[in-house]
Amino acid sequence: MQIERIDTFSGHRGPIYSLASGEQAHEFYSAGSDGWVVQWNLQKPDLGKVVAQISGSVYAMKYDEMGVLWVGQNFEGIHGIQLSNQERIFSIGLGANSIFDILFNQNQVWVAHQDGLITVVDADSKQIIKHIKSSDKSVRTLRLLPQNRIAAAYSDGYIRIFNSKFELENAWKAHDGSVFGLQYWEKDGVLISVGKDARIKKWDITKIVVPFEAASEVIAHMYAIHDLAFHPQLPLFASASMDKTIKIWDAENLTLLKVIDASRYGGHKNSVNKLIWTPFEDQLVSASDDKNISVWKIH
Repeated sequence: MQIERIDTFSGHRGPIYSLASGEQAHEFYSAGSDGWVVQWNLQKPDLGKVVAQISGSVYAMKYDEMGVLWVGQNFEGIHGIQLSNQERIFSIGLGANSIFDILFNQNQVWVAHQDGLITVVDADSKQIIKHIKSSDKSVRTLRLLPQNRIAAAYSDGYIRIFNSKFELENAWKAHDGSVFGLQYWEKDGVLISVGKDARIKKWDITKIVVPFEAASEVIAHMYAIHDLAFHPQLPLFASASMDKTIKIWDAENLTLLKVIDASRYGGHKNSVNKLIWTPFEDQLVSASDDKNISVWKIH
C-alpha cells in the first residue's frame, strides 16, 4: 500500500471540526471554530470559497439533494444555505445546545445535540416532529441502518438504536467514555464504532442479543479516536485520532495496514478530527486542529 499526500488546503483560522460531501464527487465543505463554511474542489486544489459565515463553532453539516447545506450552529440551531446563491434560506431554532451530527432519513432530518437530545425535523416544513431523550450526555454521531432504524452514539459510552417509530430498540455500553464515530458496513451487517478509549470495535447487530458483545476489537490509537470513514469500494476504512495520526485498516479483520503521520508522510501536527473518503479518485480528506485539510491518495 502506497500513501501519497496530494495537497494541503489552508485558510481556516481555527481548528476544523466538520466535513461534508457535496453534489459532485470532487466537491466538499469544511467548517470549524472560526464559523466559516468553505467549499473546496479537489480538481482545483487550495481554491477554497467561503459560502457562509456562521457565528460560533460548527460541528456538523449535511448537503441535501436540493442544493442546500444544513449547518448546525453552536447554540443557535440549524441554518440552511442555498449554495447556488449563498443565501441563508431558513433557520431552525433548536435551543442553546451544540449540534454534533445531522442525518437525513427519507423526509426526516435527525439532529444530535449536546444535552443527549435527538430532534427529528420534517425536511419540507422544517417543523419539529419529535424529541428523543435517552441520556443526559451528548449524542455524538448518527447512522442509518436497515429498516429506517437509526444508531446513535453517546458520550456516556452507549450506542442506542431507534426504530422508525422513534422507539428505543436496543442499547448497550460500547466504550469507556464517549463513542465518537460509527459506520454501518452493509456487506457484513456490522456496526463499527470508535471512541475516547482509543479502541475500534465491531458489532454484529443482526443477532437478537442484548446487550451485544463486540465481535472483535483492537486498541487502535494512543489517544481518542474521533472519526472513521470507509473506502468507496474496497473493504478498507480510515480512523482519525487525537494522537495526530490517520490509520488505514482492513475492515474484514481489523488489521492495521498503514499509519499516516507527520514524520513519514507530512501528516497533521495536531488532533485529526474528521474524515471523508471521497469517490473522486478514491481520495481521502482529513481535517485537523492544525487548521489544515489534507488530501491523500492511497493505492
